[in-house]
Amino acid sequence: MLLLFVLAVRASGGETPAVTRFQDNIQPILIDYCYRCHADGARKGGVAFDGFPSELVLVGKRDLWWAVLENVRSGIMPPPRKPRPSAQEAQILAEWIKRDVFGIDLNDPDPGRITIRRLNRVEYRNTIRDLTGFDFKAEEEFPPDDTGYGFDTIGDVLGVSPLLLEKYMLAAESIVASAVPTVSRLVPEGTVSVKVQGPLDPKHGTRSRNYDRFFFKDEPPQADPERRQYAREILRRFATNAFRRPVDDRTLDRLVAIAEGIYRSPGRRFEQGMVRAMVAVLASPRFVFRVEATEPNASRPGQTHPLVDEYTLASRLSYFLWSTMPEQELFRLAERGELRKDLARQVKRMREDSRAESLTRNFVGQWLQVRDVEGFTINTRAVLRQDGGTRTRLELDGELRRAMRRETEMLFAHIEHEDLSVLDLIDSDYTFVNAKLAALYGIKDVTGKEMRRVALPKDSPRGGVLTHASILLVTSNPTRTSPVKRGQFILDNILGTPAPPPPAVVPPLEESKKDFKGREPTGRELLAIHRAKPLCNSCHARMDPLGLALENFNALGIWRDKERGQPIDSSGQLISGEPFHDVRELKRVLKERHSLDFYRRLTEKLLTYALGRGLDYNDVETVDRIVERLDRDKGRFSALIMGVIESAPFQKRRSVSVVTALSTGPREPSLQTRSKP
Repeated sequence: MLLLFVLAVRASGGETPAVTRFQDNIQPILIDYCYRCHADGARKGGVAFDGFPSELVLVGKRDLWWAVLENVRSGIMPPPRKPRPSAQEAQILAEWIKRDVFGIDLNDPDPGRITIRRLNRVEYRNTIRDLTGFDFKAEEEFPPDDTGYGFDTIGDVLGVSPLLLEKYMLAAESIVASAVPTVSRLVPEGTVSVKVQGPLDPKHGTRSRNYDRFFFKDEPPQADPERRQYAREILRRFATNAFRRPVDDRTLDRLVAIAEGIYRSPGRRFEQGMVRAMVAVLASPRFVFRVEATEPNASRPGQTHPLVDEYTLASRLSYFLWSTMPEQELFRLAERGELRKDLARQVKRMREDSRAESLTRNFVGQWLQVRDVEGFTINTRAVLRQDGGTRTRLELDGELRRAMRRETEMLFAHIEHEDLSVLDLIDSDYTFVNAKLAALYGIKDVTGKEMRRVALPKDSPRGGVLTHASILLVTSNPTRTSPVKRGQFILDNILGTPAPPPPAVVPPLEESKKDFKGREPTGRELLAIHRAKPLCNSCHARMDPLGLALENFNALGIWRDKERGQPIDSSGQLISGEPFHDVRELKRVLKERHSLDFYRRLTEKLLTYALGRGLDYNDVETVDRIVERLDRDKGRFSALIMGVIESAPFQKRRSVSVVTALSTGPREPSLQTRSKP
């Protein structure tokens, strides 16, 4: 019957090269491993491979094949104890999906869609500081940035409302007024009736502080031709730095005209004209947005997508690693066209710079949600009561919250600086604590407020981010732990297989308490009742074992052996079949058996942060190449960071012809907006 079906399809004339390769190479794999549950009348998970009008329609179902690719790679499908494809068969399946379903050119991957990016509040503050020397509190002056795919670097959500536009205009005025001197360095005290900003120079009575940052002569020339040329050079330098690329002559002429309109007026000084022109620069979209361009002669034989120009590359590097504008060395290399040739050395230099702390704080803070620690609401008394009153008092003050966050950030930074394996994020024999955090963990002989590295005992359950108090706190409820939140956290951020959001009709977990007739149930007991409902089982079977493995840690991250007087059972089994006895074994399983899943998810998260957009089908090959590099280099952090920076999406832009073609049809939704069956 199957043979007759295949012959009938081929005779129908609906055959394409992709369909032919499906019939010859992919269908036999599906028959051997998938048809028992997804064909011949079986439709588990709502999927039947023989339920489509034609194989041409089946091949075009990108969402379906994305789920197939991810589930086979993660070991979710086929289910445990069922025959599974060999490594060679899985590779054949993956290559066919990428080439024939996703349409990826493996020799010239599509760098993805272009979204112009506004500076977020952190980037704006850092850029203003490096450009003018003035620390503008953008977090206080601007409304919060929206987030997309978990990050506030996403171009699609960083819009400009009328309110924000007005605030940018006011900010430009305020910043320039506070940063730029309006009196020449050599003007004696009392000779001008100009309001002097900032502290006075004791010798001259003028504000000389910061003068050299903007003006490279002690006082401006008096003759018009020389004065205009001086103004032009000042504004060329300032606008080039502010726009992160050379300013064009037309724009420069307009800026000089603005300045001349001020300083030629009676009673006005040259510096006041410069101030007005600089306000115009900071209010320009070219400053607020990261405007990008491609190399003028970027077309190469067999390559569709051009390289970004070196000024764009400098900005991409700087905002990725430092969350601020490029400094002068990057500018100089870009001007000479030598940045791309010197890329590895420059990345190493930038990673060793103190400004690289921004990557740790901003990426880790959002990926692992530790930004939320300092504002998270929790009832410490209610949490401690559940543990049998072993501690009656605990002050979760600002110092302890900051230590929790810093532990996670310092682990990431240590792995980066020492170029260790990123698998240390899952499990390690060391951590970073101060006296308060050490007391919370029961670690002895740590004194003082300073965070420092400590070795953990061999049998310690600590080590790796999953047992950090920061993450245990933000994945809890205000009065108790939440195995569901913790399990979903691991699925989403570590394994890359998040469960879909619960249906609206699903009752709250607490409703299951009525089955215990007045007795307070443990978290495991509540989830067992909840999971017994058919509507809840498929997702909770995936989340619950992971979350319950962390039940020995209460909502504050304190170790406990009992909950509500009952011993805690933290054993379980992953959906892919691996059993574990406790959190130590879980971390070992994740590190040893699911390293590729973690490499892939970490790559997806970091690539999303760096590119400022969600990933789509075109990015699968890019992610795969970085994962292969990580696996080959034993997880070293440098393989991850250079893999992202050297990738097609980071180095290139989609060609104009491709953008035009795509704009005529519907945009593909990002892979990260979907839940995988």
